[in-house]
Amino acid sequence: MPNPRSRRPKRITPEERKSLTHGDFWIPDVERDIYRRALEALNAAEIPYIVAGAYAIYEHTGIYRQTKDLDLFFEPSAVVPAARALRDAGFVTRLEDEHWLAKATVGEYFVDLIYGMGNGIALIDEGWIRNSHPSILAATPVRIAPAEELIWHRLFISERHRHDMSDIVHLILCLGDSLDWRRLVDRVGVNWPLLLSQVLMFTYVYPGYKSNIPSWVPEQLMELAREEFAREEEDVDFTRGPMISRFSFTIDVREWGFADPRSELVREARSRPEIRAIAEADVWDEREEAPREETSTPAA
Repeated sequence: MPNPRSRRPKRITPEERKSLTHGDFWIPDVERDIYRRALEALNAAEIPYIVAGAYAIYEHTGIYRQTKDLDLFFEPSAVVPAARALRDAGFVTRLEDEHWLAKATVGEYFVDLIYGMGNGIALIDEGWIRNSHPSILAATPVRIAPAEELIWHRLFISERHRHDMSDIVHLILCLGDSLDWRRLVDRVGVNWPLLLSQVLMFTYVYPGYKSNIPSWVPEQLMELAREEFAREEEDVDFTRGPMISRFSFTIDVREWGFADPRSELVREARSRPEIRAIAEADVWDEREEAPREETSTPAA
C-alpha cells in the first residue's frame, strides 16, 4: 500500500483552499465603490503601487478575513503624486506618521498609503513593484504585493493585539517551493533570527511539509545561530524588542533603561530627503499633531 504522505502536495492548490473560511473576497458595496474610486484615480495618473494587507494574503493563500481599510504600498517618490490624485478624486489626505504612513479618507472609510516600515528599518523600494503580480480588486486592475516581501514585512509585527505568525506560515504552506527563498533571506539580512524563528514555527505547525522550505535555508540560518552563540557576549544594554513591538517592550526602555535602536532608525528615516519631501509637500489636508512612532503596524 503506498504511503499517503508521499502523495502530499508541496503546496496547497486553489481547490484545496476552498472551505467555509475560504471564498470570494467580498467587500461591502459602499466600501467597494470607494476603493474603486481610489484605484481608478491612481491608475489614471499612472502611479505605481501594489495592494498588500488582507487582500494580498487572500490572493496568495485563499484565506479571507474582513478588513476595514485598503493597504497600498508605494515607493516614497510616488506618495505625493498619489496623495494629489486621491485628493482630486474627493479624498481627504492626512500625513499620519511622516516616515512611513499617510491616509486618504472618505467618511469612515480609508486607504492607507504605506511607503516604509514603521520601525524605520526600510522604505518600500522598486523590488516590491518589480516582483508583484497582476490581479483585479473592486473590478479594477491592480498589482499584488509579492509573498517574499510580505513575509519580510510581517516578521516585525508581533504586538500583543496583533501577531502575523499565521500569515507567514500560511504563505509558506500555500506557496511552498515557488517562493524565492534567496531573495527572502537577502531581504531579511541581519534580522535573520526572526526568519529562523518562523522557519522553526512552520516545521512545528506543519511537520509533514518540511520540504516546502529548501534544506539550505535552515542550514544557513542555523549556522548563523551557532556563530552567534559562540561569539563573546557584548557589554551592551540595548534591546531589539521595540523593533517588533513597541507596546510590549515599553517597560524595557522607559523603566529598565535599555537603549532602543528603533528610535534612532526612525530619526534617520525621517531625515532622509525623500521622506522630507513627503513631509513638506502641500498635498496634506491634515497632519499628525506631533511626530510619533506607530503603536502598531497595519496589514502588509
